[in-house]
Amino acid sequence: MPDWRGVSRLFLVVAIIGLLGGVGLGLYAAWVVWPVDVANVDVTDLKAMSQDEYIILTASTFAYDQDLAKAQARLALLKDTQINRRLAILAQALAAGDKPEAAYVAALAIALGNQDQSIALIATTATPTITLTPTSTLTPAPTQTPTRTPTLTRTPTLTPTVTLTPRPRATATRRPPTSVPVPPIVWLPGFPAEWPGGVRYEPLNMASIAPGQKYWRLVRALYCDLGDERNDCGTLPGGNQGIGVYISLIGGGGPVMLNDKVANLEDKSADPQCRCNFETFPDGSTIQMASHPSDKIGGLALSSVKTKIPQTHVRYFLTFQLLTR
Repeated sequence: MPDWRGVSRLFLVVAIIGLLGGVGLGLYAAWVVWPVDVANVDVTDLKAMSQDEYIILTASTFAYDQDLAKAQARLALLKDTQINRRLAILAQALAAGDKPEAAYVAALAIALGNQDQSIALIATTATPTITLTPTSTLTPAPTQTPTRTPTLTRTPTLTPTVTLTPRPRATATRRPPTSVPVPPIVWLPGFPAEWPGGVRYEPLNMASIAPGQKYWRLVRALYCDLGDERNDCGTLPGGNQGIGVYISLIGGGGPVMLNDKVANLEDKSADPQCRCNFETFPDGSTIQMASHPSDKIGGLALSSVKTKIPQTHVRYFLTFQLLTR
């Protein structure tokens, strides 16, 4: 009669060996022969929150190295056609949460051409912090020794004494204003190669500006030649045949100085045709702001790079931003 128990054991051993062999073969195929390869991961594949962190990192780096071209290249990886609007929304959200990164994001938005007054305010406003400062406060803390009564006719007692102990108290102290990184100038087109030869830019000597002092920075300068279609020149005030210097301000108001003298220019903030704060004639005068120390730019005249003909209809668009050292 056959030994069925032996046959069953042999079958069990063979089944276990076969199972282990199949598992091993599967792992080898998955890890060696056909491994999973994660490739072509783009910034656009990140979640929205991670993309916001990427933008904050880009803005913080820009605040350190002031390399606008590099910041633009990094933001371009997001492939967002509304990236300027996204920067503004993110800066407002960070400011609402009292995040210090809000100023960096707002400063990058301004450097990219944003002229929203609320964004400029975020870029130039410091956030006060609360610190604990010990302050002496008199607080009575009674200390009493128990009365001891001897068995004599006289009963001595001890008078309770009061000990005053200072206790720390939280007080709010405002730190001095935090300086905003100096934004680079956005030249459109490239300066000086594609601008009239007589244009002069005189940057403010930052060594003369004390910490906490306000100053005017030229953050954007656009030159529109005759019939120029670059940089939206055709849709800007004056049209392709127009003449003028259009001055826009961020974070503050006029007046404007021409050739080191205060000019009596009309405030055109409410003029939809101008879309600027002030307008003047391009007669080559040196332009700067009067209320605080300011960058200067001069030589803006009727000069065409394209035609090389003097007295040609051209336009200039300047944006000054009020910052704190």
